[in-house]
Amino acid sequence: MKTQINTWNLKKKIIFFQTLMIAVTSMIILVVSMTSAVYYMREQAKEMARGNLETLASNYNDTLLQYQKLAMALVISKSAQDYCKSSESSGSQYEALAEKLYDDMQNMLNMQGNMNFAVVMQGKADGYVYKGNSSLLDTRFISEYQKDYAGSIPMKKDSSIRMSFGEGYFKRSIHTLTIYHPIYSTSTSSVSNGEIGMLILNFKDNMLDQLYSKENQSGGQRNFLTDEAGNVIFQDKNEQVSYREKMNGTTGSFQKSGKLINYQKIGSWGYYLVDEIPAKELYTGSFGILLILLLVIVGMMLFSIFTLRKMIMTFYQPMDRVLLAMDDVAEGRLEKRLDEDSIDADSRKLAACFNTMMDKIHMLLEQVKQEQHQLEQTRFNALYSQIKPHFLYNTLDCIHWQAVTDGNREISVMVKAVAQYYRLCLSKGKEIIPLSQELEHINAYLIIQNMRYDNIIELENRIPETYFNLKIPKMTLQPLIENAIYHGIRVKEGKKGKIILGIEEIESAVNILVSDDGAGMEEAKLQEMNLGISEYNEKLGYGVGNVNKRIELMFGSQYGISFAQNEPEGITVKIHLPAER
Repeated sequence: MKTQINTWNLKKKIIFFQTLMIAVTSMIILVVSMTSAVYYMREQAKEMARGNLETLASNYNDTLLQYQKLAMALVISKSAQDYCKSSESSGSQYEALAEKLYDDMQNMLNMQGNMNFAVVMQGKADGYVYKGNSSLLDTRFISEYQKDYAGSIPMKKDSSIRMSFGEGYFKRSIHTLTIYHPIYSTSTSSVSNGEIGMLILNFKDNMLDQLYSKENQSGGQRNFLTDEAGNVIFQDKNEQVSYREKMNGTTGSFQKSGKLINYQKIGSWGYYLVDEIPAKELYTGSFGILLILLLVIVGMMLFSIFTLRKMIMTFYQPMDRVLLAMDDVAEGRLEKRLDEDSIDADSRKLAACFNTMMDKIHMLLEQVKQEQHQLEQTRFNALYSQIKPHFLYNTLDCIHWQAVTDGNREISVMVKAVAQYYRLCLSKGKEIIPLSQELEHINAYLIIQNMRYDNIIELENRIPETYFNLKIPKMTLQPLIENAIYHGIRVKEGKKGKIILGIEEIESAVNILVSDDGAGMEEAKLQEMNLGISEYNEKLGYGVGNVNKRIELMFGSQYGISFAQNEPEGITVKIHLPAER
């Protein structure tokens, strides 16, 4: 074979080796592509399952915290304390205490729409107060209480608060969640000796109902809850998962016995939310895609071999010149260009495209260098402005408390505002924060400025609370308000002014408006600022340019800030941001 190849001419050798290379490369691409497709499909399914699990766990953590707060509010209420401390279970005094407690329980049911009933049981007598959307007969409370309590489990490790999930209290196989919260005397120092009653709350819990529904356990996939020992809870049969030792930390995933296991701990509670997915379910929808991928790659391989044979036969010599020029470029000689006049007319366009490409590469490299320089300058300035903020605001905090001790309220207020200002500047290292935190930041800033300039600035916030969780780059509003004070309000006659914050939503974006009634500026200067805001310009000031550049870097060049003239006076700065909450 080797002897036969040596007898071929150069074109035939190139065609043979290029065909062989394409075939081998295509096979490698085929194997890598199919392996990658399978891997990424599996990872995508894993991430989707993990994300759903994390969302469910977060939602249920919030639900349990809400239940706990609801129970705690009634447990420490005066009506519940007085009722449970009573040693009587009848009589006028008992009726009066029960009536007050009944009203509080009615308010709680009105506040919590999914609550079925609430019961407060005395610890020193046999009395109890029941309030619910269903009667005692429908809930079967009297006959089922002891049995359901015996089957309940602690909500946390070593906790006296217990809960159960089942159909004990209602007919027609209605599953409900019941929480048993001991009532301790708020006037007793020792909790172990202060138990005076029991609060029982019963809820229609949609999350648990859906978690253990038959539709959620089909196809070999199932979701369930386990305690920290790996025991499956709220199931009809006793079961302990065999992979408890692999469930480390608060979240994770692993494969065992042909199943993908995802788990997520529910807050600080003693439970894990577990999702079991058979491995075959991960690839069920991918076989058709893999078949199409196989056909496409094989088709491209055959087409490439055919096309290559034609192209080499026709364009071998001009192509060689281009390849040689590209070799020079690969070695770093970016000034390499092809002489179009010395190439035949058929190949002249190829040479012209190569030269144009190299000119654009050179231009793009220069542009990247310039943008990188601007980015590094912005980062340097941002880092320089945050040198050791921890030390600064901790020191200010000490000064604040010393001023409080000495009775100097004015110094205390100002130092506390400065400390809060720098603490918000740090924001735990986050670059993007909720709008509510940014508003706290400017409030602290204005306290400082008003104390410094004898209350010359009035702030009117017209932003509704529904936008307080809007995402905004840290230190966006403060530099703009500082500009309004120093270049607008302070230089106008009277040196007093008003700053108004507003917001408007446009499709998937919002405009935050910062308006002042200061001295304003000439229209030509305003246009110059709008045109040059994206470029670093010392005349425009570091703060404004920094704000705009950070917005562009974080969200894209379509976002940023612009300036407009107010009527009759002042400037409005419009901050254009994506409407992400």
